Amino acid sequence: MAGCTRGAASRSGKLATALALLGLLATACTPSTAPPPATSSEPPTLSPNLTPPGQSAPASSLPAGPSSTAPEQGGSLEGLARVPWDGGPEFWKKFAKADAAGWDDPAFFPIGVWYASANGPQMQFDKAHGINFYVQFNPDTDHRLFEQNGMFSLMRPKDAPLDWGQLPGNYIDDEVDGRFGWDEGVAHMYRTVEEAKSKEQGRFTYANWTPSLISYDAPMDITRRYWETVDVSSTSNYYYAGACRDWRLRTPTGYNPTTTATCQTASAYAKAMQIQQEVNIARGVHTPIWSLPTVLSPEGEHDLSDQMTAERVKAQVWAMLIHESRGIVWFTQSPGGGDSNPCMSGDALADVRISNRDCARDQVRAMGEVNAEVKALAPVLNTQSYVWRFGDSLDTMLKVKDGSAYIFAMTQDATTGERTFKLPDGINGTRVEVLNENRTISAENGAFTDTFAKESVHHVYKIAL
Repeated sequence: MAGCTRGAASRSGKLATALALLGLLATACTPSTAPPPATSSEPPTLSPNLTPPGQSAPASSLPAGPSSTAPEQGGSLEGLARVPWDGGPEFWKKFAKADAAGWDDPAFFPIGVWYASANGPQMQFDKAHGINFYVQFNPDTDHRLFEQNGMFSLMRPKDAPLDWGQLPGNYIDDEVDGRFGWDEGVAHMYRTVEEAKSKEQGRFTYANWTPSLISYDAPMDITRRYWETVDVSSTSNYYYAGACRDWRLRTPTGYNPTTTATCQTASAYAKAMQIQQEVNIARGVHTPIWSLPTVLSPEGEHDLSDQMTAERVKAQVWAMLIHESRGIVWFTQSPGGGDSNPCMSGDALADVRISNRDCARDQVRAMGEVNAEVKALAPVLNTQSYVWRFGDSLDTMLKVKDGSAYIFAMTQDATTGERTFKLPDGINGTRVEVLNENRTISAENGAFTDTFAKESVHHVYKIAL
C-alpha cells in the first residue's frame, strides 16, 4: 500500500473527512485486509460474545497494558481482570509541562475545541460549557487571555514565551493519512514531530487521523505506524451526520459489523473507538485515544447529510467514553453543504454566544450538559476499568471509586428495550442509583433490569460494593 493516496488527498482538513464519510469522494485504495461484509438494511443478528454473560474474561486472555502507579483499589473486585489502559492521570506525569499544568489531577478530564474563536468573552462562554483547552485558533491571539480565563492550548500563540505554562502539549497535524501516501505520511509525521520536540521540551504530541486508518482501506500495520508517531491520537468520525454509503469500518473482535441499519447510530461510534483500542493492542503500547464528536453536521442537512440533534450530540460522546476514550475534542464547525446548509458555521459556540442562533442553540446546550456530566465523573473516569460482561446486547464499562461501583451502559447495534444486568461477586448493594436521572432501581439476586427506550440512550449506575 506504500504510495497509495486516498480520494480525500486532494482536499484538506475536516471538510475532506466529512465529504469522504458522505461518500462524495471516491477512494483510490484497494483494501489490504479482508473486505467488509456487505451492508444490509435488515436488523443485525446479534453475534455471540467472547465471554458469557455474568463472567469476566480471564486475565491471561487480555493483552498486557501499563498500569497506573497508583491504581484504584477495587475491594472485593480485585480478582477481576482490568482493561488495558494508558495509566489515566499518571500518563500526563511523563510530560513535565502537562504535569505542571495539572493534567495529572484525577479530577481533570481533557475537553477541547478543535478550532476556537479564542477571545476573552468566547473563552468565558466556552469554559462555562465545559471546555478546558483549544487545539487551534488564530495565532495572533493574545496569550495572556489563556491565563486570565484558565484555558489551555495545544498550539502556541505568536506572542507566547517559550516556557508558556498553558501549553501542555503540541498539536502536530490533521488527517495526514488523507493527504499523503502511506509511507510519505509517516515520514512527514516523524519530521514534524522531531521539529516540534526540538523546540518544545516536556510536552506531549497530538494528531488527528481520517477514518481511513480504522477502515478496511488501511492494514493494521499502517495504522499502527501512524499511531506510533505521536503520544495522543484521534480519528474524525461523523457517523450520525452522514447518510449510509460505503462504510468500510473494520469490525472489532467479538462485535457485529456496522451495517446500513446501524451506521447512523451510537453503535458505530462505539465500534470505531473499540477498533482504535485494538490499534493499541496491536502496538503493545497503550496511549490515550481522544474522541472527536461534532456539534453540528459538517455538511448541514440534505439527502446526503443529517443535522445533529441534542440527543445525538450526547450519545456520540457516551458511546466513545464507554470504550475508554481518554479525552474529548469538539468539532464545532459546519463548513460544507453550500446553499443546502442553513446552519453553516465557523464556530457554533460563537454563533450561539453572539446571536443565540436557533439552528445551533440546542446542540450547544447539549454539548455543555454532557461536558458537565463528564467533568463531574472525571474522578471515576480516570480510574482503570474492570472486565465484566453484564449481559447480552450491551456496551458497558465498569469502574470502582470510593466504595461504589459505576456501570456505564448503552445498547449494541441500535437495539432498544429492556436489559438485565448480572452483577459480579463483590457488588453487594441492592440500591442502584441512576445518575442524572433522579431515580433508583432495586437489585435482587445479584441482578437488576432497566430499559433503553432509544438507541441513543445511555445510563450510568452507581451501586455500593
